[in-house]
Amino acid sequence: MQRVIYILFLGLLSTSISAQQYKKHVLTKNKLAIDLSEGILNIIPLNEKSIRVQYQIGNVKEAQEFVLINTPNVPGFSLKETANSLKLSTKGITVAFDKKTAVLQYSDKSGKVFLSEKANSRLMKPSTIMGEACFVAEQGFESPQDEYLFGLGQFQDGFYNLKNTTRKLIQVNTQIAIPFVVSNKGYGLLWHQYGLTYFNPTNQTINLVKNTVNEGEKREVEVTTTSGTQRVSQQQSVYSGSFSVAKDGEYSLMLDLGDMDSRHLVLIDGIDVINQSNLWLPPAVSKLVSLKAGEHTVKVVCKSSNTPALSLKLSNNETVFNSPNAKSLDYVVFAGNDTDEIIANYRNLTGNVPMLPKWAFGFWQCRERYTSGEHLVSTIKEFRKRNLPVDVIVQDWQYWGKYGWGVPKFDETHYPEPEKFIKEIHDLNAHFSVSVWENLNKESEIGKEYVSKNLFIPNSPWIDIYNPETQKTHWNALNKNLFTLGVDSWWMDATEPENDALRGKQIFFGLGDFYRLTYPLFVSKAVYEGQRNTNPEKRVTILTRSAFLGQQRYATINWSGDIGWNWDTYKRQIVAGLNYNLTGMPYWTTDIGGFFRPGSGQYKDEKYHEILTRWFQWAVFNPIFRMHGYQTETEPWKYGEKVENNMRSMMNLRYQLLPYIYSEAWQISKNNSTLMRPLIMDFNQDTTAVSQAYQYMFGKAFLIAPVTEANVTEWDVYLPKQNAWFDFWTGKRFEGGQTIATAAPLDKIPVFVKEGSIVPMGNVIQSTQAKQDELEIRVYTGKDATFTMYNDEGDNYNYEKGKYSEIPIIWNEKNQTLTLANQIGNYKDQTTTYTMTIKWISGNENDSVVKTIKYTGKKVVVKK
Repeated sequence: MQRVIYILFLGLLSTSISAQQYKKHVLTKNKLAIDLSEGILNIIPLNEKSIRVQYQIGNVKEAQEFVLINTPNVPGFSLKETANSLKLSTKGITVAFDKKTAVLQYSDKSGKVFLSEKANSRLMKPSTIMGEACFVAEQGFESPQDEYLFGLGQFQDGFYNLKNTTRKLIQVNTQIAIPFVVSNKGYGLLWHQYGLTYFNPTNQTINLVKNTVNEGEKREVEVTTTSGTQRVSQQQSVYSGSFSVAKDGEYSLMLDLGDMDSRHLVLIDGIDVINQSNLWLPPAVSKLVSLKAGEHTVKVVCKSSNTPALSLKLSNNETVFNSPNAKSLDYVVFAGNDTDEIIANYRNLTGNVPMLPKWAFGFWQCRERYTSGEHLVSTIKEFRKRNLPVDVIVQDWQYWGKYGWGVPKFDETHYPEPEKFIKEIHDLNAHFSVSVWENLNKESEIGKEYVSKNLFIPNSPWIDIYNPETQKTHWNALNKNLFTLGVDSWWMDATEPENDALRGKQIFFGLGDFYRLTYPLFVSKAVYEGQRNTNPEKRVTILTRSAFLGQQRYATINWSGDIGWNWDTYKRQIVAGLNYNLTGMPYWTTDIGGFFRPGSGQYKDEKYHEILTRWFQWAVFNPIFRMHGYQTETEPWKYGEKVENNMRSMMNLRYQLLPYIYSEAWQISKNNSTLMRPLIMDFNQDTTAVSQAYQYMFGKAFLIAPVTEANVTEWDVYLPKQNAWFDFWTGKRFEGGQTIATAAPLDKIPVFVKEGSIVPMGNVIQSTQAKQDELEIRVYTGKDATFTMYNDEGDNYNYEKGKYSEIPIIWNEKNQTLTLANQIGNYKDQTTTYTMTIKWISGNENDSVVKTIKYTGKKVVVKK
């Protein structure tokens, strides 16, 4: 019997190994195809520093290409063969295939290895989903002890460095799944799958037993649902279990509740290791925990309607992607000298970022919700009366009233003659954004057109946005009922679609399980292409709750969903935003002060005022500056004079910084830069800087260190090495490579400026419609500096035709001269004369030198 089992085991083992055995290879003009025992491994150079790898078995292959839309000329590459290896090389990257192990290893042009697959980790296991054949696709990569990994989209688990963490990548409210990571080792990795994906999946299941039904707190609350405001029971159940681990170490613990929940609570040996509460929380959450070898007890609390699954994995210095519903194994490696180059390579293949209109970088006023056209107009009038700058006001849901849920049409009962109130908003130098959903009432007049064309996903409230006819019909409805009335931008809500709703559904391309991460990409596509085709003179601006690879090409802004309001939630938004920006998506924001807020007491609660003020300060240095809140009057004056004054001063600063911000936005579109910059982007050689989860650069000049605790008057800030830094508020100079305690009164956020920076600041204005022809050019001395000040017509695509201007500004530290070079280019109604006050900042008290000049587009050299 033992002999039979042994022979069977050897047979299984040989099958596993044989699947990876090298047989032969074929080189063509665009790829290297390696024939393995059970499949074909294709190595495809996409550009000089980007390589795509596809492992296919049989003829099964994903027919759709959603992400890699740009196909540049195949770069030159060569192949070198030895007895043990194949080496494919472009000018910037070499891929080595080991004939014995079938492992791929990636090195730069100097020969330094920056990424390697893990031996025996390439997996294509036959499977099925709803009767349809597929594969479990898995690939592991070596992860050195000192590696930092970032990206994967926007998650609420609080992780900054993703090394060894476990995540379930699905699209739900507050969570955006983008299977793309960047490493401090000099590479980016795109896992090219459209369905459910696990990052570092766990491998040890913990059995749980339900103790009691409905144990714990019972209460009812109002929450936002796809059917409007509903009262939802918060009944909870308790599960318990035990488990053992063989060795001491760090373990990744994953809780998967199967559906959205309001509580993530896991206790190990009586200590809560995961503890979050909010009216919406993602189905899955993980935590890195240190465990001793031996037995442990565990307890989980969740909603009674959910069934928790708990599992763990010992951290072992590997990075693994696993997709259980795949048609092939497919990933792309991007190499780069820095993170900017990696993201540039990624965007060049997946789509570059169009310019948002200038007004999008002003202040967005939003609440849940304005109740009439008059309400919207009167609010903007009050902003103007109080000298509170604002550029956008947003109409949240329910404006459709009698027309039925989600119907994109104003109910005239409260929004009579909508084109008139929108014109009033425009006449007040503001812009109008409106909420749109993709689950409109099928019984409505507008919805019936979708039904008659079979444009809904069968047995679902959501339209099948993958169908080109749906995209056309949907845009026509938005155009006829909203855009032609003067709507300026789109708030595409619940574009996940809400709560992972593609599972088990049939969509235009086939079974929805294969595409359940991609719905937001197609919503954005429909609106972007629809508007550009309808009115190519007006820039598209889309605020949306979810995203997928490549979505940056559709002028989208994402926000972090229906989050809570406490300090822990606020801290997690900072980390979520930094990782989101490292997936190549440059425009992101949050609900300032949280979506779910502490009820009617918030208007007088000084403790809430403190976090609201700190959040507001941080949001000034977000790519998009936006207020929102559930069932809340979010206008600054609602919180009293002190809060309003603090907000006004920070709003004024945001508008003063618009010349800097808009110029940095141009660098996003022109050179694939990023505005909200985790410190890996500029200080990758400084490991202390790279590890900072709550500091980042805003553009190339500003170091932002938001205050994330209550009752603080002083705040520790790490200043990265190899640069001196200037306190933005005082001008005081500090050497880099140290942590300093800086003053942080309630009306100030710690901000530092890197030496060798030029920062243009404008005069205070109330909207971006006003001219900023009076500028203060701040020169932070110590090193040579350059800055290109950009401007254009603000809200059309003429910049794509060369209608814009650039003013190169150069500081020469040795000669102590500032050169404003000849203006490059021009545009309609451009500013012809700037009054520029030059201010040199060197860090010594009373040492600032100020000179004023007129700049008319001709070169000016100013000596300090």
